[in-house]
Amino acid sequence: MNEVTRTVVFAGAALGLVALAGVTAPRVRQPALFSDRGESFFPGFTDPGAVRSLELVQFSEHSGNVEPLKVLNRDGIWTIPSHYGYPADVKDRLAQLAAAVITLRKDDVRSDTLADHERCGVTDPMDAGRPGGAARGTRVTIRGANERLLADIIIGLPAEGHDGYRYVRLPGQRRTYVSRVGDLQLSTAFGDWIDRDLLQVRDEEIDGIYIRRYSLDERNGHVGNRETTLVRKTADGSWSVDGVGAGETVDTAAVSRLVATLVNLPVAGVLPKPRGIAATLGGSSTQAQVAAADRDDLARKGFYLTTSGELVSNDGEVVVRTSTGVFYSLRFGEVAPMLPGIATAIAAPTGEASLAQPAENRYLLIMAGFDGSTTSRLADASEGEGRAASLRARFAPWYYIIPSDGLSRIRPRRGDIVTPRVSSTPVQPLAHH
Repeated sequence: MNEVTRTVVFAGAALGLVALAGVTAPRVRQPALFSDRGESFFPGFTDPGAVRSLELVQFSEHSGNVEPLKVLNRDGIWTIPSHYGYPADVKDRLAQLAAAVITLRKDDVRSDTLADHERCGVTDPMDAGRPGGAARGTRVTIRGANERLLADIIIGLPAEGHDGYRYVRLPGQRRTYVSRVGDLQLSTAFGDWIDRDLLQVRDEEIDGIYIRRYSLDERNGHVGNRETTLVRKTADGSWSVDGVGAGETVDTAAVSRLVATLVNLPVAGVLPKPRGIAATLGGSSTQAQVAAADRDDLARKGFYLTTSGELVSNDGEVVVRTSTGVFYSLRFGEVAPMLPGIATAIAAPTGEASLAQPAENRYLLIMAGFDGSTTSRLADASEGEGRAASLRARFAPWYYIIPSDGLSRIRPRRGDIVTPRVSSTPVQPLAHH
């Protein structure tokens, strides 16, 4: 074997050993715990416009009950079937939530242990086997057309040391992830999913508020001890109260708070009225008599028809008049029980949610009308009549439920808005003798 042949043989043997080493050498494997890190949770869900229903489920430690809220697109109209099909206002909120779920990724793995579910707050809120006090997450379920499941996930507690991240878990799986959720807002509070502009009125339109108090004999419908506080807007835009004496002044800040509360009327929940009542109050029925069953339903909510046909309530009323001629009658009824579907988080006038449970809720009956004497043009009158008719149809099907602290803001006493005038006369020093 010459020198060249020997070199080729040795080189071939070396290459063969290198190849064999490459085949038999142990490979570096990614631990199974981190095998899916960085993946999207729902790769098939890419279009927020494909959403046809959203359900949020939370567990209330206060009530010990599961609290669901579902919004559903039915024939192009968003409603809240968990709250008797009340119209939902989801244009922005639903789009933001869907977009946030679409972008969720498995940024990191926190644990593969069942025992960590409670520690991370990713226990399923619908898990009836968990004891009270166990930290539970919010379950978010999103479906498309024909009930196709687009996303289903449990959002847990904020991840320690990571701003904008929370612990998350897929239902039915052990693994807990850390995922960037940003400012994802999850709420089952009814007031967060409806049009906060319940009366659809601007503060500058309100030019008169009539606060009516009276005593009511519920047995025979007799009304007595009537007392009305009239709050009016003057020509220069300031507020006056009828009957203010020389030693009194109007607390304009208190009136401003009253107007702000009316514009952002806090609503805790709704109950549907019987069809007969809704038809009568909505103007779609011409029947002169209200059926006995409907009268009984009104009475159970704290509303009564007198022998003269006047509708009164056992906790007074407020009439709100506007410069457009549209006016609203708000009647306050009985204490409302905490029924399923009544939110525990009450929307404050500022739009922020307060988690404090109200001492009690009350029924509110809203009606709308039109008074053409306050409009100067025929066009204004026509527009006002149409607006009032639309509002009557909007309010007629529902008993609204408001927190009692909201009632005190809507119906203040005269002493809350009229205060003693502070004398501007300087105090004379005592004479020294």
